[in-house]
Amino acid sequence: MAVTGTLEQIRAKVRKVTGMLSPNQLSNDDLDDYINDFYLYDFPAHLKNWDMKNSISPIWGPDDALIPGQAFYVVDSNAYTNLSPPFYVGGYEVQFFQNETEFFNVFPNRMRTIQLSTGTGIAGPYAGTVTNTPILQQGIFISTVDNAGNSLHCDANNAGILSGDVLAGGTINYQTGVVAGLTWTGVIAVGEPIWTQSITYSSGRPNAVFYMNQALVFYPVPDIAYNVYCTVNQVPTALGIGDQPIIRDWWNLIAYGAALKIFADNMDMESYSKIDPLFNKQLRLVERRTLCQIKNQRVATIYNQSPNARTPFSSTL
Repeated sequence: MAVTGTLEQIRAKVRKVTGMLSPNQLSNDDLDDYINDFYLYDFPAHLKNWDMKNSISPIWGPDDALIPGQAFYVVDSNAYTNLSPPFYVGGYEVQFFQNETEFFNVFPNRMRTIQLSTGTGIAGPYAGTVTNTPILQQGIFISTVDNAGNSLHCDANNAGILSGDVLAGGTINYQTGVVAGLTWTGVIAVGEPIWTQSITYSSGRPNAVFYMNQALVFYPVPDIAYNVYCTVNQVPTALGIGDQPIIRDWWNLIAYGAALKIFADNMDMESYSKIDPLFNKQLRLVERRTLCQIKNQRVATIYNQSPNARTPFSSTL
């Protein structure tokens, strides 16, 4: 039988290595869990492999573009282990930040405070208009004090739905600033001010992106839809019957990795220590493909890049 690195062949090798030749000792379902546990989680951590690196869009879900008026995007971190510059928005390279101090020093988000309304002796609903528009999505904070002296506040999601110390049904229109259906969880005394703090913006093609806590923030806020491309390390998908790894010659490494997990769970450290050198040898063999690929290009420096080229050392603003 040809060696094609299928799940079945990985299973057979793991059984030989561990000595658990019978499904009565370790069921195929449990064995598959060990194999995929290593392949999905340990393998990407051991290797930032060339064959798992890709320039890709989208990176946050089914939409393949930035949304007009939306600066904040949650990244699908179960699909990618790392995001790396360069980032391109609409074909233009943009500055990449991972430090919030650096980002907000360059692009501060200062909130303007205005009085939205005043209490009338009821919990609501209250309405009003925030005058500094358009408002950044998730860039609104509304607060007041109820008649018992408790501080109440709420904010909104990307869709403008208010949440916090409020009942369901409150909304804000980020474009017009209209707040409607604002009903607090406590009674607001007559004359008690209801305050808003909000961030306004001028839209345009983003020239910077901030990445932190599995989310991306683009600045300026997109005025139209833009494609986004960046470099990512992909997470492989689970192996099923007949499936092969992304690269077939990974199969030995996956088998040894799964065997190590089995030995570790059974506290068989003697067998673990015997297989670990074989695992590391396969690790080096798999890594060699990446090393051979990257040797063809010099590391970028200020001395080997053309004057007009975009480099890590040049400003992209």
